[in-house]
Amino acid sequence: LSEQQRRILWFYRYYCDNQNCSLPLVLGSAPSWDQMTVSEMYAVLRRWRFSNPLEALGLLTFSFPDQDIRRAAVQQIENLSNDELLEYLPQLVQVLKFEWSLESPLVKLLLDRSLQSIQVAHQLYWLLKNAENEVHFKIWYQKLLAALQFCAGKTLNNEFSKEGKLIRILEDIAKKVKAASDPKRKEVLKVELNRLQRFFQEVKVCRLPLNPALLVQGIEADSCSYFTSNAFPLKISFINANAPNGNINVIFKIGDDLRQDMLVLQIIRVMDSIWLQEGLDMQMIIYRCLSTGKGQGLVQMVPDATTLAKIHRESGLIGPLKENTIKKWFRHHHSLESSYQEAIRNFFYSCAGWCVVTFILGVCDRHSDNIMLTNAGHMFHIDFGRFLGHAQTFGSIKRDRAPFIFTSEMEYFITEGGKNPQRFQEFVELCCRAYNIVRKHSQLLLNLLEMMLHAGLPELNSIQDLKYVYDNLRPQDSDLQATSYFTRKIKESLECFPVKLNNLIHTLVQMSVTGSAKPPAPETVPQEWMMLDAEKSIKRATILGFNKKPDPLYLVQVVQTCNVVTFVEKSFDQFSKLHSHLQKQFPSHALPEFPHSWHLPFTDLEHKRVQDLNLYLKQLLSGSRKLANNELVLSFFLNWSKNTLAEDSSSVTLDPQSTDHKPGVQLVISYESTRLTIMLKHMRNIHLPDGSAPSAHAEFYLLPDPYEVSRRKTRTASKCSDPTYNEIVVYNKVTELKGRVLKLVVKSKGTFVGAVNIQLSGVQLNEEKWYALGNSVI
Repeated sequence: LSEQQRRILWFYRYYCDNQNCSLPLVLGSAPSWDQMTVSEMYAVLRRWRFSNPLEALGLLTFSFPDQDIRRAAVQQIENLSNDELLEYLPQLVQVLKFEWSLESPLVKLLLDRSLQSIQVAHQLYWLLKNAENEVHFKIWYQKLLAALQFCAGKTLNNEFSKEGKLIRILEDIAKKVKAASDPKRKEVLKVELNRLQRFFQEVKVCRLPLNPALLVQGIEADSCSYFTSNAFPLKISFINANAPNGNINVIFKIGDDLRQDMLVLQIIRVMDSIWLQEGLDMQMIIYRCLSTGKGQGLVQMVPDATTLAKIHRESGLIGPLKENTIKKWFRHHHSLESSYQEAIRNFFYSCAGWCVVTFILGVCDRHSDNIMLTNAGHMFHIDFGRFLGHAQTFGSIKRDRAPFIFTSEMEYFITEGGKNPQRFQEFVELCCRAYNIVRKHSQLLLNLLEMMLHAGLPELNSIQDLKYVYDNLRPQDSDLQATSYFTRKIKESLECFPVKLNNLIHTLVQMSVTGSAKPPAPETVPQEWMMLDAEKSIKRATILGFNKKPDPLYLVQVVQTCNVVTFVEKSFDQFSKLHSHLQKQFPSHALPEFPHSWHLPFTDLEHKRVQDLNLYLKQLLSGSRKLANNELVLSFFLNWSKNTLAEDSSSVTLDPQSTDHKPGVQLVISYESTRLTIMLKHMRNIHLPDGSAPSAHAEFYLLPDPYEVSRRKTRTASKCSDPTYNEIVVYNKVTELKGRVLKLVVKSKGTFVGAVNIQLSGVQLNEEKWYALGNSVI
C-alpha cells in the first residue's frame, strides 16, 4: 500500500471487518508503535470477528513484534486441527525467529501438537533440523529442536536417530557416486549400496523422512541407479514393510537447495485444497519433497510417469514441433476407448490446474524435461528452482516467454485433433473458474509467502516478490474481468512459438548427450477395433438422388462389406465438413479433390454435385484402408463411433448444452448503477455461407441509438467455428433497461455470419446463457 492508502485505511479502521479487509493490513497501516497507537491497535483487535483462523497467520510475520498481538494470533491458530496445522508448519517454523523465548505461545502450541500427532512431530523435527543451517538463528533453532526431543520421548527419538543415520549414509553414497569417474560410477554405486543393506539388517525397519506413514525394511539393489544430470542424484528403491510387492522409489539429491521446491509444492497443495473445498477436483498430482540439510534432500518419484521430453524424443527429431505427439503417445498406451477417454479427462483437468498454479507463482525454466505425464493422463510439473518470474535470460531476452505452458499439441489432444473443438471452450472455462476460486483466497497465499521472506530462499526475499504474486492474482478485479484477463493469457501461451523452439533445442541437446533418437513407437490398432472395422467397413457409398428443399439433402445408399445395406441423408455442408476433418486428421495423406462450392450460372447445380460427390466417394472408399475405415468416415455413413465400445462414457463436457448443433453465442449480462456490462464468452457452430470456418468478430449496438454511438467491436478470432473470446463490453449511463435492445452482429471480414436481438428488460442478469444466432439482422 502507498503511504496515502495506509493513512486512509487507518483513519477508517473501525469501519473495516473480515468482509471488506484483512486484519494484518489494517494493523499494518498504523503510523507508529507508540503507546497510544498500540492501544488503538488492541482496540481494533478486540472488536475484530475472525471468520477463519487462517486470517491470523499474517499477524505472526516480522511486521508484528508486539507479544499481545502475536498471542491473539496463536489463540486463533489453536482452532486448527492437527492435519490443518500440518499444512502450514513450514511458515510457523520460520516465524519462530520472531519469538522471544521457549515460553512463547507459538512454541508451546507447536510442542503441544507434536505430542498429539506423530505427523506433526516428525515434520517439525525435520523442519527444525533443516533450519539449523541458518547461520544467524542456528543456536535458537538448536534450542527448539532440543525442546522437541525432550518432549518426544525415547521411542520417537530412536526413530529420529534411525532416519538421521539413513540420510547420512545416502549423503555419503551420493558424494562418492558424483566424485567417481564415468567408467567406475556404476561399480561405486553397487559397492556403496551394501552399506544400506547392512543398515537395514541392523535396524530391521525405518520410517521414511518424506512421510512417517511409510515404513521401509530394505532396498532392492537391482532397481537402484543414478541420473546422468550434473549432480548425479540417486534413485533408491525401498522395500515397503507394509506391502512387500510395492516398492517405494525416491530420489536423493545433493547440490540442490530443495527448500524452494518444498515451498512451491506446499502452496500448490494449498490451492488444490481450496479447489476441493469448492467441489472442484483438478486431478492434481503433487509429489512430496523434503530438504534434509544444506543442499540435499529427498524427492518422491511418481510411478508410471514419463517426461514430455522423452515422449518428444520417441517421436523423432522434430517431435516437439508435431501437433499429434501427445495424442499418439496416449493412444499407444490405451487400447480401450473408455480408458483413452479417461486419460483425456485426467489431462484436461490436471493441465488446467497446472496452468493456473504455475501462472500465479510465476514458475520459470519450463522445458519438456520439467513436465511429466502419467500413463493415466495426469500432467504435472517438476523442478521449481526458479519462480516468481525470475526467468533465465540470454542477454536481455527471457528464456520463458509464455505466461505458462499450454501448447498447441496439448490443445490438439484435448480436442482430439479438432474433432471436439468445443472442448477448448470448456478448458478455458475450467481454467478461469479455478483461477477465480483461488483469487478469493489471495490474502492467505500472500501471507504464506510473506512468512517465508526471511527463510533465505534465493528468489523470495523482498516485497517486490510478493507484489509479483499479487499482480498475478489481481484481487481487485471482478470475476468477469479476471476471466477476460486469464483467457488472454491462455491465448498468449497457445500462440507462443518460442516454447516449442525451446523444447526442440532441449530435445536436440539431450539427443546429442544420450545418442540418436529412438525410432517412434509403432502406432498400434487395438484388436477389438480391427475386428469391428472388418464387420463395419464400407464397400461403397452412392448418392441416389436429392430432395429439393431450401437446403437440399442427398440420399446416400451405403453398402457394407458384410452386404448390409443402409440409407442416410446428408447435406453438401456435411460432406464439406467431413472432408475438412479428414484434412486435419490426415495432413500427410493425399485426399481426393472435393467438389467446389461455387458453380457457373444457368447450370443444373444439384445434378452436377451428385456426379462430383459420387466421384469423390468412390475415390475416398477405394483408396487408403486407413482413410476408408477411419472413425470419422464410419460414423458419418453408419451413425456409429468407437465410443460405443466404451464401458463407461467418460465425457469431459462441462457445458450440458454443448451438443446443440445450431449457431449460438454465449453471453453474461450484468447491470448495476446505470452500468451495463456484457461479456461475450464463446460462439459455437458458426460458418460462412460456403461452409468454411469464419474469422469472426462481434459488433454490439445498444438500441435505440439515434446518434449511432453505441457500436462496440471485439477482436477477431481467426478461422474458427467455435471461437472463445471472454471479452467485456461496457455501456455507462444506461438509466434503465426497459425498452432497450442489445443487437449483436457476427461478421467475418465484412461478410455477415449471424445476428441476435436481445430484449434487455427480460434478461436474467449475471447468468451465462446461450442465444441462438439468426441468419439475418432484424
